[in-house]
Amino acid sequence: MENKHNRLIFAAAVAVVLIIAAFLIGTQIGSSKAYAEHQEIEEKHITWNRSELKYLLGTDETIYVAGHKSPDTDAVCSAILYANLLQELGYDAQPVVLGEINNETKYVLETAGVEEPPLLEDASGKTMVLVDHSDYQQSADGIEDANIIMIIDHHGDGTVITGNQIVYDARPYGSTATIIGMRYINYGIEIGPQTAMLMLAAILSDTKNLQSDNTTPADSGALEDLKASAGIEDVDAFYQDMYKALISYEGKTDEDIFFSDYKEYESSGTPFAIACVDVYDEDEAKLMAERMKKVFPSVLPSIDMDIVIVQVSVFHDGLSLNYLVPANDVSAEVLEAALEGQAVFDGTSYVLKPGVSRRQVLVPAISDVLEWHPKE
Repeated sequence: MENKHNRLIFAAAVAVVLIIAAFLIGTQIGSSKAYAEHQEIEEKHITWNRSELKYLLGTDETIYVAGHKSPDTDAVCSAILYANLLQELGYDAQPVVLGEINNETKYVLETAGVEEPPLLEDASGKTMVLVDHSDYQQSADGIEDANIIMIIDHHGDGTVITGNQIVYDARPYGSTATIIGMRYINYGIEIGPQTAMLMLAAILSDTKNLQSDNTTPADSGALEDLKASAGIEDVDAFYQDMYKALISYEGKTDEDIFFSDYKEYESSGTPFAIACVDVYDEDEAKLMAERMKKVFPSVLPSIDMDIVIVQVSVFHDGLSLNYLVPANDVSAEVLEAALEGQAVFDGTSYVLKPGVSRRQVLVPAISDVLEWHPKE
């Protein structure tokens, strides 16, 4: 009787084990099947994403990838990053710059071990991808006669009109490099150490180490994901080194400084320009504002702008201010109207604390004023 009882217990135990094993095997099969289905969907999405290039790009032509004139770190790194992406996909792509790069960008490229892209003097007849801009005024000479096939940008829509099919990826992020990082993922292209460092540096530069108002969760999330691949343990220290390089104007004339981050715009038929200069503290901001006021007579004849403003900025370690220097009475009137009494005039500059973004605040505010009073 006892043996029979033991056999029943043993049989029940075996049954339980078999049931559990069957469940685990079924779960594993289900998990493997789900994983396979996920991989299949992901590969399908990558194929779909890549297909947008098929009808725009020829395999035997050079595609030039360019940021804007007076290139900053985001413009230069984005050009290199997107040209690399196209190269990985089998296209003949060449990053180029449209002017002298600043010291911050030089520091980033040297640290990453990447060569500075060559200068493109004329885009006429060339196949172009524009990154970090979509305005004719900010683009290459001859751009009106180029074949523009893509625009990757984080600004508002500009003046470039093609009439042809085009890939236009514009998102309200703090950096164009953030958008390009997403395109790497969408195209299934690996982000290696060198690529990660350029991407990270571009995001840091345009978001002021994630402290600028233009920073989005996409920028901060991308930065967090890129740190390990880039091999940068202390991001704050890396940014400080970038910033020190940015505000170093050794060997540059005041005219060079004026044009180091100079951008042209147009609203309601009125052309205007804003040049940005970064300095370390308020004492330096006052001195730089005086220098920029004195440089106007030598630089204004070379540009055809109705309104010109220099934005001298301090933005680091909790410090945020602008000294806005108008070039003439018209510039001052428009600036006063755009700022709506928020700034104090010190005889040379309109002092704004805390400072504001050129892209997010100054350009839209000035454009609104000019729309109210269009050029006749």
